[in-house]
Amino acid sequence: EYKELPHKNIDTGAGLERLACIFQDVETNFDTDLFIPYIKEVEKIAQYPYEGEYKMAYRVIADHIRTCTFALSDGATFSNEGRGYVLRRLIRRAIRYLKKLGVEKPYLYKLVYSVADNMKSFYPYLSDHADKVSKMILNEEEKFAKTLNNGEVLLRNMLTNCQNKTLSGQDAFKLYDTYGFPF
Repeated sequence: EYKELPHKNIDTGAGLERLACIFQDVETNFDTDLFIPYIKEVEKIAQYPYEGEYKMAYRVIADHIRTCTFALSDGATFSNEGRGYVLRRLIRRAIRYLKKLGVEKPYLYKLVYSVADNMKSFYPYLSDHADKVSKMILNEEEKFAKTLNNGEVLLRNMLTNCQNKTLSGQDAFKLYDTYGFPF
């Protein structure tokens, strides 16, 4: 007893990225020209290539830098609540994956220019905001580095004072919530 729709159509789920994947005859959306430029940039400085167990790290970085570049160019900012908090978490997650690839220094801020360049045909305003967005991301990378260093000191103290090298749930949550440590 479904009500008949006035416009009969089918949603195939074939969005732009899926179509690009099909037409470019690649394995995933991340192997298309929509993401591969960022992956190649990271690969230049990473200790591990874009293959095997490291593919996920590259894909997370590519996805998150593109998302943050667009959101920040559209006027969003980093903060401790709402969408600003989501952006902060995305950048911090990307930083952790950079570390997994052996990249210890801030680098995400440089990828902003790759995103702006790759998307300039359809989103020319990204280039207009690239310097500002790059500075915002660099600032966030530097803040997170300090937070991680402070968290590592706290973690060492916690491990020294706990039994059987097992942290309490409360301590693990504090490291996660305040210092960005994954569980």
